[in-house]
Amino acid sequence: MTGHMAQRPAPFPPQPAFATSTIMRRLFMSLAIIVIGVLAIFAFGALRTPSIVRYRIALPGLTQPLRVVQLSDSHASWIDMPPSRLVRIVAQMNALDPDVIVLTGDYRGGKIINRPHMALTDALMPFAALRARLGVYAVPGNHDYAAATRVQFGREGIRQIDGDWIDIGPVILAGSGSFASRVNPIQAFFAAIAAAPPGKPMITLSHEPDMFQYVPRRSSVHISGHTHGGQIMLPLLGTRSLSGYLDAHLRGVFREHGQVMVVSSGLGTSLIPIRIGVPPEIVEITLLPDHSVGRKSGTDR
Repeated sequence: MTGHMAQRPAPFPPQPAFATSTIMRRLFMSLAIIVIGVLAIFAFGALRTPSIVRYRIALPGLTQPLRVVQLSDSHASWIDMPPSRLVRIVAQMNALDPDVIVLTGDYRGGKIINRPHMALTDALMPFAALRARLGVYAVPGNHDYAAATRVQFGREGIRQIDGDWIDIGPVILAGSGSFASRVNPIQAFFAAIAAAPPGKPMITLSHEPDMFQYVPRRSSVHISGHTHGGQIMLPLLGTRSLSGYLDAHLRGVFREHGQVMVVSSGLGTSLIPIRIGVPPEIVEITLLPDHSVGRKSGTDR
């Protein structure tokens, strides 16, 4: 053979630098859009209108039905729980026409990033519009400064009852402080229960469900929050571990040692403003007379 052999062309000619950077940029933008979309879906779970979760529970010694509406863990912040949203939720609670409203702690804070800072007055002011025939009562949570919330709630016409009791007519309410306070709340809580006069059924309140382990038998129904129902409930994986006791009492009605506890998954978020599989909720508890003490009481949901 004569002549020169033709050179084979390169199978993949080198791409110009600008073409490679364009491809990488488009790939990065696509991934960013996917991540933002997924986060938006998860954030929607935190921002959606609260569900109304209803329970019916028999209360020995009660003479007529009593409807208690509970709101827990509002965690007010400019990120996902601004005052304007709380105003709408307060209207939703008032529309239930409750006999009693109870607020079970964590009224602001709890995020990894809480900027801009929200003043306590902004976090609690919407609750001034709450209306219930027998009043509105509160206990502090682990993210609250009990003394400050007591003062501010007082200005809003709401009574905070941590280490205290109050006779509201059909029942007596007694409340506990948070385990996160400087002083162990159990002693003051027990003293309040012991000081309450006999003859009426008692409902007790605490932020953390852990308190239920120690509540004296005088209390028939205990109401708590704190757990957020786990806040992030992933399919097949469940939720992050809180503690052995809390994991077993995340949300719902629990009947133990002759007493009943209701745990709300609450309204807001802590750490990150996301809820997955655990929507925000308002709890309505209808307490019913139970004339046969010792009988299985009530129906759940």
